Parts: sequence; structure tokens; C-alpha cells
Amino acid sequence: MSTHAGIVKTPKVLGGKPRIEGVRVGVLQVGDYVREVGMDVETVMSELRLSREQVDAALEYYDDHPDEMETLRAQREASFRRMEEQNPTPGELTDGE
Repeated sequence: MSTHAGIVKTPKVLGGKPRIEGVRVGVLQVGDYVREVGMDVETVMSELRLSREQVDAALEYYDDHPDEMETLRAQREASFRRMEEQNPTPGELTDGE
């Protein structure tokens, strides 16, 4: 069993979500880019300024914790929905607002 070296959870950084040590890049972000969106690892490395080892560590954690990733994804979606409800787009405003 892996200890997931390089992946940390810090309460005051990214809300305690698993992230790559030393940077503010979450495991879910890296995993979703590669596994869900289909970005290649080299593009993720370049876009997020990560090393191959950092991306590999994030993907290993992502793959080893599918339930946690699904929970984080659901929390993210709920947060997006709350933001949309609180900040309607201009087309959704009623007269007088």
C-alpha cells in the first residue's frame, strides 16, 4: 500500500482537500484533467507548473481514493450551484434590479 508521498492535507490550504505538497494544486484538479477531460500528462505539467513526479503522485492518490474524489466532486458542484443561485447572470435579473 502506498503512503502517497507528496500528497498532503492541510486544514487552511484548499480547505483541507488533498493537494500536492508545496503548491496549491488539488489532487482532484489533476485527476479530473487527466482522467475525465483527457489532457495528457505533459500538458498538465506545463499548465500547472508541476513535475512528472508531482502529477504521478496526484494521479496515484486520485485512483486509490475514488470515493473521496466523488465526494469532493459533489461538494464542488454544490458550491457552483450555490454561487449561481446567489449571483444570477444578467439575463436572469428582473426589471428593477
